[in-house]
Amino acid sequence: MKLLLRSVAAIALLIGGGAAAQTYPEKPIRLIVPFNQGGLTSNSARIMAKAIEDNDLLPVPIIISYVPGAAGTIGARQVKDSKPDGYTALIWHVAANGAQAMGNVNFGPDDFKLVAGTDRQCYMLVVRESSEYQTLPELLEAAKANPDTIISADNLGGANHIASVLAEDALPGASFRHVQFGGTAKTYPALLGGHAEVNATSTSSLSSTSTNGLRVLGYMGPERHPDYPDVPTFHELGYDTEFCMYSWWFMPKDTPEDRVAVFRDAMVKAMDTDYMRQQTKAQGVEHIILTGDELNAAMETEKTKISAIGARLRGE
Repeated sequence: MKLLLRSVAAIALLIGGGAAAQTYPEKPIRLIVPFNQGGLTSNSARIMAKAIEDNDLLPVPIIISYVPGAAGTIGARQVKDSKPDGYTALIWHVAANGAQAMGNVNFGPDDFKLVAGTDRQCYMLVVRESSEYQTLPELLEAAKANPDTIISADNLGGANHIASVLAEDALPGASFRHVQFGGTAKTYPALLGGHAEVNATSTSSLSSTSTNGLRVLGYMGPERHPDYPDVPTFHELGYDTEFCMYSWWFMPKDTPEDRVAVFRDAMVKAMDTDYMRQQTKAQGVEHIILTGDELNAAMETEKTKISAIGARLRGE
């Protein structure tokens, strides 16, 4: 029945005619997830596609394709090089800026059409419950007194590495020893097993993993997280440090704005459903969608911050 309704809607658009934009979309839209299934990006793509489909917000389905590899750059490159006709989209995250800033690829957000930003999640600094560091100031002062000795469990070049670098920068002179462990599946065991002392983790990762044995020292969001009301922000502790990331939604750079607007409008309406509110909360991210000036400002803030860190890590 849904398929029939979509077909009728598409025919109606064709008959109603007028500008070519009125006939868009006429075929399924391919949404590339540049990572494996099961993570936040994969889940965000899945629930967005479902909300759009279940509420008939587009007359065609969204087909999710997983193209993992190289921190998302393989799938992203496919979208960058796709025909800019509105039938290919991409969901990525801070790696969109990070990969370019680290010199891993020669393209970044400016090589795409930015559609929207969703799912804000800010980072936290965590240690073992048995750690000698009871507070964030204690940890940073120790990292300053004994630089490069406190091991930070990182995925080098990834979001948790960037967050860890920003955390140590909160106190001039503080410096962790950044060691490659990988993503959450590797960094939490390293922390709990005593192979590392500290880890920067996202709220979605923390919400999807048992926090038994972990102590959260500080939150890098603009205000306290409602699920962790007892955890102070870096700002509250006197540090001018903030690091949040979004799910960025892109289309090929030269995609006509009227077609981008159709896809964006469906996303905005999908976010206004109870289903999306429930699902974003379950993922441990903020229920938010950025468009227009607010979207561009958030992207520029991230780009500036990540570019500076990338240059430093490359030794420039």
